[in-house]
Amino acid sequence: MRAGFRVLNRSFSSLIPRGGGVTGHPPLDQPFPGVTSPKLDEISTAFSKATQITKLQNGMQVASSQQSGGMCSVGVVLEAGPRNEKNHKEGVSHFLEKLSFCKTRNYESPEHMMAALEPYGGMYESLHFRDVSVFIVSCLPDGLDTATDILSQTLLHSDFSPHDIEAARESIACEIEMFKMGADQEPIVTDLVHAAAYHNNTLGRHKICPISTLADIEKSDLVSYYKSNYTPSRMVLVGVGVEHEALVKSAQKHFPRDLSEDLGDRSVADYTGGYCYKHDDEPPPSIGPQELPTLTHVSVGFKSSAHQDDDYVKFCVLNTLMGGGGSFSAGGPGKGMYTRLYLQVLNRYHWIYSALALNHPYQDCGIFTINGSSHPNHGWDLTQVIIKQFKEMQHGKINHSELERAKTQLKSTLLMNLEYRTIVLEDIGRQVLASGERKTPAELCAMIESVTPQQLQSLAKRMLESKPSVGAFGDLKNVPNYQEIEAAFKRDNGELTNRISHLLLKGMRGKTTGLIKG
Repeated sequence: MRAGFRVLNRSFSSLIPRGGGVTGHPPLDQPFPGVTSPKLDEISTAFSKATQITKLQNGMQVASSQQSGGMCSVGVVLEAGPRNEKNHKEGVSHFLEKLSFCKTRNYESPEHMMAALEPYGGMYESLHFRDVSVFIVSCLPDGLDTATDILSQTLLHSDFSPHDIEAARESIACEIEMFKMGADQEPIVTDLVHAAAYHNNTLGRHKICPISTLADIEKSDLVSYYKSNYTPSRMVLVGVGVEHEALVKSAQKHFPRDLSEDLGDRSVADYTGGYCYKHDDEPPPSIGPQELPTLTHVSVGFKSSAHQDDDYVKFCVLNTLMGGGGSFSAGGPGKGMYTRLYLQVLNRYHWIYSALALNHPYQDCGIFTINGSSHPNHGWDLTQVIIKQFKEMQHGKINHSELERAKTQLKSTLLMNLEYRTIVLEDIGRQVLASGERKTPAELCAMIESVTPQQLQSLAKRMLESKPSVGAFGDLKNVPNYQEIEAAFKRDNGELTNRISHLLLKGMRGKTTGLIKG
């Protein structure tokens, strides 16, 4: 970090090589002369001390990491989410997301919790994923005991009042409408591709509460799921910026010492592949004078790896290398504008609104997807572009500069995230839940640096040997069916071959009038 300050304090003209380059500016792919690169070990050690872990009698694990700064964050990472709804109504975890930090045995309302935290400058938040839920309280170190008490009340003693349940129902209904109205349909299409990848099991259960069960979920459904999954044996209490012994003592005080019965579902994810299409050609509501376009959203994915597998870091590098985003971005090279999906897709096809690679790792499995959106007239072409990008991962050449850029960007993101207590907290909790230990940033960076082009191509080849998963949402009149997509992946060139017959058939049904021209 100090090296960076030395650069800023020096005269910039002294860094420009004499006679170097046509413009006289220093090349961007070479280090500044005379500037010493900071050592990775020093950076990672400064932001992340060794993680201490203690397992309590009730099965809960307590983990902590020292970090500089005047505030601390204490949270619980809970192994519970939509994937654990096997014996419960689908959507109960979405309700519990809305009911986080509500009325409990010792706190009449969220306002009472905030009043208890106010002397310590505290605040709370919760994050919810398919496989875990994270509950965080950030405050001054003196408020550690109060923070732990609020967490224990929320996780073990919530009292779901009829008023809070109805408020949660209305909030979810509003959220679903907002998803439909928004330009970003990623949450919906991600839900669909997961439903296709894990048909009727674990990770395939919808994160967004289905409309069909929204009105039917009652207090008894919430209590049943809550008591089955919100148990200490599924929890890791994590403190960032706190003393470990103080955190252990607070955990023993506020979480019950007796062994609680764990009745939650622990089914292993079964990747099936397949498709899940949701046709909706109604235009979204207008916002003022601006009419939002009806789009076609397609996501294609393949089986990847769990976040504790040896291939996990390779998938992260591949994800960063593919990158992507929206057709408009105010970013620069550091925002992914030199990734493949920008250079080979968004900069080449003006009709594509977005193209984004996403790796979704979980404790026992994972899925790697490319999501895209376009005008409905280009649904077939969009799907073809996505297929070609997957095939290019396997057969195309990965040049040195794009791989080094991806690895540098990934390491940079990893190290910058160490400055955020809540991100560090979630990382510690996930790793301890999965393996009982935590890899240091230096270890992860070394793993990133060791990735080679040959490894990524081999990874892509093995990934494409699994059955494709396809999720699609919006106006799907020109999206090829699943059999056509699956057949295209089996061809070396990845070509979709039946477009004319596909359009003729739809034209006969009166659904694609005027689309066969040209």
